[in-house]
Amino acid sequence: MDDVLRSHEWLVRKTARRFYNVESEDLYQAGRLGLIKAYNNYNDPEVVFSEYAKKYVFGEMYELSVKSRNIKLNKYYLKVYKLVNLAASTLTQELGKSPTLQEISAYLEIELSDIEYVINLMEDMFSLDDEYANIQVGETNNIDDEILIRDSIARLDPLSSTVIDYRYNKDLTQSEVAKLLGISQVKVSRIESKSKDKILEYIS
Repeated sequence: MDDVLRSHEWLVRKTARRFYNVESEDLYQAGRLGLIKAYNNYNDPEVVFSEYAKKYVFGEMYELSVKSRNIKLNKYYLKVYKLVNLAASTLTQELGKSPTLQEISAYLEIELSDIEYVINLMEDMFSLDDEYANIQVGETNNIDDEILIRDSIARLDPLSSTVIDYRYNKDLTQSEVAKLLGISQVKVSRIESKSKDKILEYIS
């Protein structure tokens, strides 16, 4: 297992570069979890393991990115994206043609750089959503994997299992968890990191 993880780190890091607004270390851990799941389910020697593992690595990172997206995506950017779509529709009727981004920027009185950033960000997200939907066609959740993960969390000490529950089931930020538990954000980060290592060690 360790050899597999080491020899396929390139796949984890390559896949991680496609995601935004997620901590690189969190993506790395998610990718390692994907490799472990792929290793446990791999039973077709006619398919190269790295090709087989791609969907698992991507899938774990995607699930993490969705949680992070819900927490971190700035409401301002969501508002801008909705305004851009509305402005594009309005200006198309007024101008009789599709407006340029410069025209939308002038109409909304929003910096062109902000509009370009928001459009690129949302398009990247939609692209990831489409790819995830494609790799899930015909796939079913592996119940054994879910049971194994739940068992590994149950073996953590109460504080660690609570931190993991708050972070990944309730989608709270580290700062929010720290406030709820009355500890520092740094301590939450350390507990989370150590807990993920223990979970990976248990399920591997």
